[in-house]
Amino acid sequence: MYDDRQRRRDFVPAELLTDPAWDILLWVFIETEHGRRVTSLEAAVAAGVTNDIGLRWISALRKAGLVMPWWADDDSDSYVMLSDTGYRGMQRYLQADA
Repeated sequence: MYDDRQRRRDFVPAELLTDPAWDILLWVFIETEHGRRVTSLEAAVAAGVTNDIGLRWISALRKAGLVMPWWADDDSDSYVMLSDTGYRGMQRYLQADA
């Protein structure tokens, strides 16, 4: 689903296809399923936006209760992860789409 969303950019100008919040949710879910952590910067890149814009969308997703911050003890990078609500919501959506 994420790859399909990105492939649209081959046919339509990217600025007409912006939905950073959804792309961030998809990317964090995918990476979570693969057991990987996602930095805020990686989430922004996956959404095709600058880090500043990505942080604004992550903040909005936090306020909606869908993601939460996470800091590793071994480094200073900030990570973003799905909250329980966000994870269950993504699972329900993807199962309904199947």
